[in-house]
Amino acid sequence: MEVAAQATTSAGNRVVAFLIDVLVMLVVSALLQTPGVVLAVIYLLSRDGIPFLDGQSIGKKVLDLQAVDYKGDPLTNNWRPVVLRNVFLLVFPFFPTIELLVLLSHTDGRRIGDQIANTRVVNIYTNQPQI
Repeated sequence: MEVAAQATTSAGNRVVAFLIDVLVMLVVSALLQTPGVVLAVIYLLSRDGIPFLDGQSIGKKVLDLQAVDYKGDPLTNNWRPVVLRNVFLLVFPFFPTIELLVLLSHTDGRRIGDQIANTRVVNIYTNQPQI
């Protein structure tokens, strides 16, 4: 899928997409218990590179967002930046809060994981509503 506008999305859109992803992970974990927790962790780490989702997490797919590399290419099957941008959300318990504060305070709309992996999240379509 080609990213048309390449306009970095709003922090609000990113937060809502992440909350949708967290909801998916909670439901899978609750339904499948231990295997569900393992699947949720794998999903958290790989969510922006999954081929059958066109390199979008479920939350990003719902909001027509996509994580891209510094050239603007989708992260589909590009596992190094995918894992790099998400591993900190898993490793440090309070890191999602820190990531949120960085996302809200930086004008370029990139969280620490984006800066480390040299990625950003863009709107797929032009004139997309921002939350």
